Formats: sequence, structure tokens, C-alpha cells
Amino acid sequence: MSLVEETPSQLDSLPLFPLPHGALLPGELLPLHIFEPRYRRMLDVVRGSDHLIAIATILVGCDALDPLVSDIVGVGRVVRDRRNDDGTSDIVLHGLVRGEILNEVGGEPFRRAQVLLAPGGRTHPAEAYRLRRRLLNALAGRLRKRQLSYDVTAAFDPGALVDRIATSLELQPLERITLLQSVEVGHRIEALLSLLDHNRHRKRLADVVPSLHSFGLQLHSRARRDEP
Repeated sequence: MSLVEETPSQLDSLPLFPLPHGALLPGELLPLHIFEPRYRRMLDVVRGSDHLIAIATILVGCDALDPLVSDIVGVGRVVRDRRNDDGTSDIVLHGLVRGEILNEVGGEPFRRAQVLLAPGGRTHPAEAYRLRRRLLNALAGRLRKRQLSYDVTAAFDPGALVDRIATSLELQPLERITLLQSVEVGHRIEALLSLLDHNRHRKRLADVVPSLHSFGLQLHSRARRDEP
């Protein structure tokens, strides 16, 4: 069961962890070292609740003490938590879903916000089919030396496939931020395809596809034509 299915669509007091170039994509693992007193307090609160934290992207050129952050955040759950003897902690967040900050709320030394989960909403089945076809055909075209088999009628979320591929690529911080901020699935697909125009990402795609069997994707060697 996903976070969206097991919780309300809006969280009223979700801890925010602003980071420069911060982006937590769904399915991604993010290690963090917690040492500032305000974030130690945040982690105490998180441990006593649902273990959720939103990673917020600090906007360029903002005040370091109280920076402005992007409205779109990555909501993750603490899946590893090690308390160190000096009072610091090392945690790992597992990205679950995008969120949209509606309002920030006070009352703590760390920042909290009302956050709408999965702000893009559900895609109409006809539109999801169109987006699947666009994505799968484009992926097949970028696997030039291998043949990709797929089923455009398979009822999976094309946005989820984009996120799954993205978390397996070695992306630069700004590339990850671009994908996180792409709430609309069509924009997210185009952002991924633009990245896959680069040779290093395209090579990695061939290594990633075998792990995408839950989306019905399979790779095959292209048949060689006999020489005349």
C-alpha cells in the first residue's frame, strides 16, 4: 500500500528539511547526517510520529538562515536510524511521493508545513495510455543496440516508470531537481527523455531495463541479418 493510500491526501504538520540542491525522488534512498540542534529536535518528533520528513529544495540566492524553498518537495520515510554517542544521528530516507507545500506552520525550532500529497492527482486512463505509448516508444528508440518488448495496454502509471528509471541513473543535482519538480507526468516524461539523449544516461538505461519487469519491459538482442 502506498503512502497516498494509507494516509490522508494532506498532512497538516510535516517536518521540512531544506537542503541546497535537495531533491528526494520517489523510490530513492537518501542518507543524511543530522547534527544541528533544531534538526535533532525534528528527528525526535519524527521518531515519535509517522517517521515522515519532506526534503525541500532551497531556492538559489536565498538567505542561508531562513531560505525560501520550492513548493514541490520529496516526502520520505526514515527507514534507517542510528544514534551516535555525540548526539548526532545518521538516517536514511526512502522517497515515497511528491508533495506540495500549502502553508508553513510554526511552533517548533525547525520548519513544518501543510503538505498536499501527490499534487498532480490521478491521470485519466485515456491520457495515461497516450503517455505510456509516448514513453515506451521513445525508450525503445533510445535502446539502439537492443530490442525492447513492452505492452502499451499494461495498466501501470507512466509517471512511476519515469521515477523508477530516474532513480537508477547517475543524475546531477539540477537534473534530479528538474525531475522532482515535474509534477505533470507529460512534462516528467519529456524531462527524462531529454536526459536519455545523453550517451552516458542512455548506456545506463540498458542496464536498468532488466529490473523493470514489474512494468512488463524486457530486453532482447536484435536479430542480425544474414549478409547476402
